[in-house]
Order: sequence, then structure tokens, then C-alpha cells
Amino acid sequence: MTALVSVLLAALVMVGAPALSAARAAPVAGGEEVSVGGPGAGIIMGQGALPAASLGAARSDVTDSAQDAVSGRVVLSVTGLAPEVVGTGEDITVSGTITNGTDQPISDVALVVQMQSRTEVTTAGLASWLGDEQDTPLVTVAQQALAADVAPGTAQSFRVTVRADDLPLEDTDQWGPRGVQVALIQGYTTVTEDRTILLWDPGVRVSPTRVTVFVPVTASPEELLALTAATRGTQEEPPAAQSPSPSATADPSGGAADQAGAPAADSGTPDAADAAPGPTAPPASVPDPEATAASPKATATVSASADAAGTGGAQPRAGQPLTALRERVLGLLGLADDGVVLAVDPALLAALGLDSIPANATASPGATPSAGAASAAAQTAPAATDADRLRNALAAALQAGDVVVLPWADADLSGLAHLGETELIESALERAADSAAAQAGAGTDAVWSAGALDATTLASLPDSVTTVVAEPGDAEVAEDLTYTPSGTMTLDGRTVLIPEEGLSAAAGGRLLTGQGDAELSVLDAVQLLRGQAAILTRQAPALSRDIVVAVSRADAAGTAPEVLRERLAALTGSAWTEAQDLPALVASAADSATNGEEAVRMPLPDSASGEGEVTAMTLAAAREAATRLESVASILSDPDRALGMSSDVVALAGSATWRADEAACTTMISQARAHGEAVTQALAAAPSSTINLIASAADLPVRIVSSLDQDVTVTVHLESSSTRLQIAKDVTVTVPARGQATASVPVTAVGSGDVDLTIQLRSDDGASVGTPSTVHLRVRADWENVGTRILSAALVVLLVAGIVRTVRRGRRTATPRERR
Repeated sequence: MTALVSVLLAALVMVGAPALSAARAAPVAGGEEVSVGGPGAGIIMGQGALPAASLGAARSDVTDSAQDAVSGRVVLSVTGLAPEVVGTGEDITVSGTITNGTDQPISDVALVVQMQSRTEVTTAGLASWLGDEQDTPLVTVAQQALAADVAPGTAQSFRVTVRADDLPLEDTDQWGPRGVQVALIQGYTTVTEDRTILLWDPGVRVSPTRVTVFVPVTASPEELLALTAATRGTQEEPPAAQSPSPSATADPSGGAADQAGAPAADSGTPDAADAAPGPTAPPASVPDPEATAASPKATATVSASADAAGTGGAQPRAGQPLTALRERVLGLLGLADDGVVLAVDPALLAALGLDSIPANATASPGATPSAGAASAAAQTAPAATDADRLRNALAAALQAGDVVVLPWADADLSGLAHLGETELIESALERAADSAAAQAGAGTDAVWSAGALDATTLASLPDSVTTVVAEPGDAEVAEDLTYTPSGTMTLDGRTVLIPEEGLSAAAGGRLLTGQGDAELSVLDAVQLLRGQAAILTRQAPALSRDIVVAVSRADAAGTAPEVLRERLAALTGSAWTEAQDLPALVASAADSATNGEEAVRMPLPDSASGEGEVTAMTLAAAREAATRLESVASILSDPDRALGMSSDVVALAGSATWRADEAACTTMISQARAHGEAVTQALAAAPSSTINLIASAADLPVRIVSSLDQDVTVTVHLESSSTRLQIAKDVTVTVPARGQATASVPVTAVGSGDVDLTIQLRSDDGASVGTPSTVHLRVRADWENVGTRILSAALVVLLVAGIVRTVRRGRRTATPRERR
């Protein structure tokens, strides 16, 4: 059977691409290494049953073994290349997994490793090939028949080492990306295959492409909803149990990210990996065969718990649903480095506790930190609270790289401009300039459009904004060029930065092709970034250009910071790229405009409305909610504690975050109103039985009860159902936290009868801020007068009777002596 497979495989290779060397097929027992095509090529196989979770992690289209058995899919995933950037004369090691999701064993199969014979000349062509949308000539560099079957519901890890002599890497003019395809062959049929990219760097000297990457530090719709739902009363912040995580410390040198992307010196030799001690983890670029089955090729999108793990291993504490968001923000701040610009939402930082920055943490303008400056700044003092960790991380980021503040709440500038909301735009920019991050040294002269940039948006910006980051694909080049020009242009005195579309998508873990977007594996994202950057440099190797890369808000929010770190390090740390900071980029753009070297681009449209931008109806609902919340806030001694971010509902409703989920914005507004209603429902007049009022004027006692955790000051307003009872005035009373207070309200009775008295609690502006209640009164205003008259008459009668009696007793009969 082995001989038959070898013959069929040889025939298949002859039909396909020609091999560079006479490679022969040989059976492999499980776990045994066998040379293929000479001593430089080999394969290692390991088999093990995969739990459902492991199968689901293999690829985005593989869930668990039971579902795969129904769908009948077999998946091959390339999870590692060692090295990822190969030099001349180096062997390469391709590793991955074969997952059998069917209910039948896979037998009599072989692996075929092929490589493109030439380098792709366009970034679109490379992306299209990786997305399996087009084929190019391939050279077979290794082939191997597998003796071990792949049982149903199991996965086998493999590692194939291809010697340098078998690689089609001879012409140094063809340096750069080469597609690598690994196929699982059964007879004449390709069972499954996977593609990735290898980079060849023979040491050709070129003028590197200058790269600047923008990374947004903003909240996702789900996270922003969680922020607006939380208040200080629901998220008390205990001291942190640990010092700042490594991810919160910006390391300009790249640190672990660079090490993870670089293979060990002998990683190209399987023997070296196998000889390592048991507890020692294998190099990141050469996954261990046993570990690969448990951690196969996975996409970059992660959950909140994975974000926490990617930021130094800090896990969310019980009772703190926002801890994962805080850890993700800390991780993003830790990405600060040369060529990386962090665009932070000051409202997000404020909501997470950043209210101020120590004076000694302010970055000095123009200062160039050393490689360990960020780490030293973050470790200056132990962090006592999560807010302290955030302050230290921002201070470290300011020293390690460029940080700019977005308009407050990441305002949707394009959407607001289309509605003519210039006041909201100015307010967002002013509040950002006054934020703690800006006061610490973050830039305030740059904005980032959330939609297609147009003339209306630019016209709505104040003169203080000098740099605008457009959307990828805006202002297309209007002249025929054989290379991709710098992504900069000068318009109306402002520098407009135009991100490169393919690189921006790849930095976010997405493959952008003519047929749409697709998720990239961790390996493919890194290699595609390197490959596309190499192609851009190859287009004009003697001409350095400025390339702008912008990670989208959605991609940044859905990707672990450590994964982003690895991608950015691969992009800016290649031999054909050079990291460039924001001031240098702006200066270079100005020089290009002055020297006439700027590429001619299509003019911006007058107005370009985009999907999901803020609407007039949404802002109207937000303003209505804000009016209500202002009334509620006026009675509270600590409004922020009870209302949280909800009092800023108008600014939040104008956030660019909601472009990804318009319905979530409606939920946020309803949520804000609910915070106000929760306050009003906690205030009420204590119930009372029927009150008898027999006087024409009296002070009516009204007892107010509060279940709030803070003092409130309300105005007690009474409304009578009849004119028999008139209210003289309202009375203001302060009710202690979780207590009660009595207000004496003067009333006047002008008649007798039953009256229903409605008790309302109001704010200073007259809005109702408590639960109304009704008290029944029996008003007998003349009873007091009648009683007084009767009593007075009785007293008069008694007085007269007494006088008469006294007079009568005073008349005595004369005695006999007196008569004489």
C-alpha cells in the first residue's frame, strides 16, 4: 500500500508543479522522524483525541467533533513556520494539525508541501492567493506518505522540515513573500489544504518603507453599555492585589513580542526541539507536536477573558464586570512604541478611574525615551488601585510612544457634521483638551474619522485640529503609478493621513480580498503584514515612502493586546520597514507638499453619509433623557455615584462606537433614563391614614423617606383636589441617606369637606423626582370657630351665674340687735 501511495503521489506531483529535487515518499510511524528528499527534510507526526473545545479552536469553521462528523469535514491547519523570515541557505519547518471531523478514519494519505516559484507583485494578488481565490505556479518542496490513520474525532500534529536546497529561493531579485501550500492527498484527490506565507530575506539592501500604525483605545458597543450601566455605587474599587501587569508597561524594544516572533537558533532542526527538557516550552515559531493539537491554528478574535490573559494574566475579580475592559485598556496602552500611535478616548479613561495624572508623570515634549524608560516609569511606585495602574500605564505610554486623545466619547465627527451639530463637535474637542490624558501630555491636534472623510467634516473642524486620519480607501490616487505612494496629503492647511487598506485590515486580523473579508489566523496575519509591506517596498526599493496603517475600532476591541503586539512588531520590525513616529510623519508630509512630491488624489466628496452614523432622532431622544437626568442630578449630593456616565448621555449618543451596533445606542439611552428612574423610585412620602383638619390654618407634617445611599434635597409640593384647602407655599427639605425627614407645609382651610392631597417631590426646576403619594383629609374649617363660640358662650353663662349667685349671697337678713 505504501508503494502504491508513493507512485500515485509521484504522478500527482508530475501533473502539478515541478519539484526542485527528487523527493521520495516514505512511510512514517507515529512519532518517528523520517528524512524526505535528503537529510534536510523530515516529518514528525503525533496523534491524540481532541476534546470538543480543542476542535473548535482549530479553525473558525471547525466547532466540535460531533458537529464535524455531521458535516463530514477534514481540516488541515498550518500553525507555525520556523523561521517565519528565512535567509539564504536556511531550512524551514512547517508545523500544523490534521483534524478529522468525519465519522470515518483517514488512511492512505500523504502530505505535500509546495511553494510559489516567484514573489507576488501586488498586495491584492498576495491576499487573493492566501484567500484561495486564485492559483499560481507552485513547486513541490516536500512530500510524505502517512502510515498512521487519523481516527474520527481526533487530530494529528505534524512538523515537516524542508531543507534549503529544495526551496525555490535562488534569484535574490525575487525576495519577499512566497506562498506556501500544504495539502493532504488521498490517491488523486486533495482531501484538504491550507495556505500561509513565508518571507525570504536574502539581505538585499533597500530604502525601507516608513510605517506609522494608529491603534484606537476605545470601547466596543457591549463595553460602552456596561460602562453606562455601572455606577460608583455598584463598582467600588478595592486595592489591586498585584503590581502593574507586563502588558501595562510599554516596552519600546518590543520585549517578549519580538522574542515570540523569532525562532531559536536551532529551531529549524527537529532534533533540537525534541531534545529540549520536558517542562521547557518550545519556541513560538515551532509549536510542539503534542501541544499543537491543543492549540491549533486559531483566529485572533478573543473573548474578554482571553483579553485579560493576554495582558499579563490578570483575571477579572468577582463582582467587577468591568475588570476585563480595564485589563484590555491596560494592554493597549502597553503597545506604545516607536511607530505606534495610540488614539485614546478620554471619556473611557475617565470612566475607568483616570481623573488625574501625577505631575512628575507628564511626558516632556520632544523627549526620546530609552528602551526601558516605559518599564521604569510604570514601576516607579507600586500600584495600590486599578486607577493607579491606569495612570502608570498611561504615563509609560506617553514616554514610550505617541498618544493622542480622540474627541470626548470618541465623537462621530462625520455623523455630527452631517447633522450640523457643530456645538457638539466643539464641546467634544474642548472636553478632550481638558481631560487628564491631555493634561499629561497626550496630543490634542489630531482626530480620526469613523466614516468616509468628506469636505463637510473637514469644514466643521476648528483650526486647532491640524491632523486628520481618514478611512482606508479615502482620496484614491488619481494618477497612474507603478508603486503605492505615501499615504499623506495636505488639504486646507491640514495633514490628512490615508491608511493603506490591505495592511490596515491585516493588522486587525482580517483578510481583505475582492470577495470580502475573512478572518486570519495568528500566523497568517503576521505573515501577511510582513508580505504586503515587502511588496510595497519592492515596488520602489530606492524610494522611501510613508505608509499609514490604522487598526479599526472594532478590530482593536475584539483582539487581545498581546496578539496586536505581535502583529505590530512584525510590521515595524522587518528589514524592509522602519517605524516612524507621528511628528516625523507630519513633517514628512509637509515636506512632500512643499516639494511637489505629493501624489495627486481624487477630491473628497462634499458629503458621504455612512452606515450606522448618529441620527437626529437618536440625539433628540438623548437630549430628552439628559433633561430628565439633569433634574434628578440637582437633588443629589453626589450625582456621579448614582448616575455614573448616564448624565453624559448626549455626548455618549454621538459616539462613533455605535456605528457597529445602532440598536445598542438606543439601549444605552433607555439605560440612562432607568438610572434616573431608580433614583426617583427610592424617594417617596411615607403613607399616612386619614387626617382630620379642624383649623383654618395649620402646618401639615409630611414625612419623606429615602432608600438612597446619599443625602438628597427635595422640594415638597402639595396639590389639593379641592379649593377648600389651599397650599401656602412649597417647602424644601434635606433627607439623609437611607433615612427620613419631616417637612411642615403651611395650609389654609377655607371650607369643610373631604380633600385628597397629592404629595409631590420636585427638583429646583419643578420636575417630579419622587414617587407621588395621596393623603385623604377631612377638612372642618368652621368647627374650631363654632366650638370657640360655644365655649365662649358657656363661659359667659357661667360668669353671669356666678355673679348672680354672689350677689344673692351678699344680701344678709338683719339681726335683732341690728334692728334695735
